[in-house]
Amino acid sequence: MVALRPGREPTVDWVNRWFGVASSWSPSFTHDGKEILFLSDASGLPQAWRADLGGGSPHPFRESNARVGRVDPCPTRPRAVLAQDSGGDEVWQLALTALHEDLGASREVRRPLTADPKVMNLPGRWMADGHHYLFSSNARDPRFFDVYRLDVDGWAPPERIWTGEAHQEATATRDQRVLVSRYNTYLDVDLFLLDRGRDPIHLNPHTGEVTIPSASIGLDGVYVAANPGREFIALFRYPFDGSPPELIREFPGDVELVRVSPDGDQVAVVFNKDGWSELRFLDRSGSNERAGASRAQRGWIEGLSWRPDGSGAAFDLSSPNGRDIFYQNLSDGSLTQLTRSPNPPPARIPPPRLFSTRSSDRLRIPFWEYVPGRRTPRGTILSIHGGPEGQARPDFDPLRATLLTEGWRVVEPNVRGSTGYGKTYLHLDDVRKRMDSVRDVRDIVESLIRERKATRGKVGVIGGSYGGFMVLSSITTYPGYWGAAVDVVGISNFVSFLERTASYRRKLREVEYGSLEVDRDFLQSISPINHLDRIRTPLYVFHGRNDPRVPIYEAEQMVQKLEASGRPVEHLFFENEGHGISRRENQVETARRVVGFLDRYLGASGRKRTSKKTVSRRAGRTVPRRSRKTK
Repeated sequence: MVALRPGREPTVDWVNRWFGVASSWSPSFTHDGKEILFLSDASGLPQAWRADLGGGSPHPFRESNARVGRVDPCPTRPRAVLAQDSGGDEVWQLALTALHEDLGASREVRRPLTADPKVMNLPGRWMADGHHYLFSSNARDPRFFDVYRLDVDGWAPPERIWTGEAHQEATATRDQRVLVSRYNTYLDVDLFLLDRGRDPIHLNPHTGEVTIPSASIGLDGVYVAANPGREFIALFRYPFDGSPPELIREFPGDVELVRVSPDGDQVAVVFNKDGWSELRFLDRSGSNERAGASRAQRGWIEGLSWRPDGSGAAFDLSSPNGRDIFYQNLSDGSLTQLTRSPNPPPARIPPPRLFSTRSSDRLRIPFWEYVPGRRTPRGTILSIHGGPEGQARPDFDPLRATLLTEGWRVVEPNVRGSTGYGKTYLHLDDVRKRMDSVRDVRDIVESLIRERKATRGKVGVIGGSYGGFMVLSSITTYPGYWGAAVDVVGISNFVSFLERTASYRRKLREVEYGSLEVDRDFLQSISPINHLDRIRTPLYVFHGRNDPRVPIYEAEQMVQKLEASGRPVEHLFFENEGHGISRRENQVETARRVVGFLDRYLGASGRKRTSKKTVSRRAGRTVPRRSRKTK
């Protein structure tokens, strides 16, 4: 491992080296507890892998050209359900794969469980018998997701066990009990308990909004991360009979993950403390606490799975220097790292520092600051998270790492509307308050300028998805601050976005952004596409042709209008990507172009040059941009 180095022209290919660092996540145990199955991008595309707790190198157990989004091991025998899509389209299809330990990958058996390319199937949970698998599908109506039960050992069609005009998923099982979550919005959830032979029980009838990021069925009730009538998400137990919930424990931040042990005696809880994940193991009363991991392994935990005998748990941990899987042995307190990238990180990224500034309306806005290991950074790049119900966390981001090793300061704001700071803060950007969050970006840059950490007109800004909208809105609303901008799968026009996004998403998104029926004029007024005359910043636009969330039309119309107006714009469209860039070769190509683009416009010379062409990726080749003349 090398230290961060100064120098405008890198002598090391940081892009290849950082994007060659493999990530591993979403661990779950095989039925016998001897192995974990997980996802890894070590091969260049997320695939299903396996690792033996007794030692040995992890290896893929089912390789294909399709992205794997989930792997669910059967609780009774060596097999698993895989969820795969095509070209990043998120039309997930499910398949049953046998795990023959002695036969090797070439002899494994695979059976498709779903096959309609027009239907999205969301992976769910196994029943305890190991024969029935629960999943959600929009086969009945593309706008809604129903819950189905499938006998994977038979040939009968799946049985629909829960239906309604909403997004619904099977989120937990234990014995014959099934927990169904109905998402009224992404931030308001109803829980229903299904038990064979009994009427469904609505566990949390409520008014107002109750956010539930995680739930797990115990022996004496359902353990739920929820925030009924409170600012932050705490740990509750909801009785099986639907009576009022019991508050088990509060933590200094939102509870994000809850998992009850197989024997029902312990509860693993992950909570968000100032952006860092904290892992605790509790008894059912919420006491007898034991801390998991250590300060040496700080980062963001997104997935956790108990070993079948309850002796420990595996979890993923994403930190600025990598994303790997660890095993916490509760018998002796030891912590073992189960995965390591074949290509180690080429440098050590120092942990970020958490700062905040006062906005122009006196709200405190937090942000992370990453600095390279040098006295004077080359310049400052703002990287804005998506969501908007998201949060910048100290996780592994190879693009950020590349920028740092090339000498840039990277600042990641959590503007109003971000998660992790309470319910009130989360809703401060809703609908008509949208532009207040864009003003927060300006206020952060002003604070950096006052601290001599940024130069007006020479700040770079990057964002993806909703963060892409924030980029476009920042350079149209406050054009004097920026020297270069990068938009990845971003929204340029809220009206066309809501009209074209996948039908199941429109209702869920209108709650946050505003509805076409009521707020169309307002949405037009804040859409960056309608303010292109204010753009003075060179822009690079990246998008995937198969994006179901933010359709590529959002990028196409932006590029076309900027070209027609003669403003500097470049673009790169991938035919085999969707909402985000998941294939290693495309990630590397994107990063190379971003690094070169920032260097060109924000480099030491300070000269701005109009780009000579825009580019588009089609079938692996670069083609000249279209004429800037309006056709």
